[in-house]
Amino acid sequence: MYEENQHSDKQYLIALGKKIKEIRLQKKITQTEIAYRCGFDKSNYNTIEAGKRNPTIISLLKIANALDITIIDLFKF
Repeated sequence: MYEENQHSDKQYLIALGKKIKEIRLQKKITQTEIAYRCGFDKSNYNTIEAGKRNPTIISLLKIANALDITIIDLFKF
């Protein structure tokens, strides 16, 4: 059962990363620019979009603010 939860956790992080990327591309913002706006290193930001990192709520708030959206918008997938 634990392995099933891990698998779904990974899928959730991937879906979140795809949503963030989708919004970023719609707004024509580069990864470098969004990382700068959030105060993140570009490689760290890239791992969020790739679904390889579980961002904190504070990181998600920074991303939402940098994209000029609400944090709730990040979870509409």
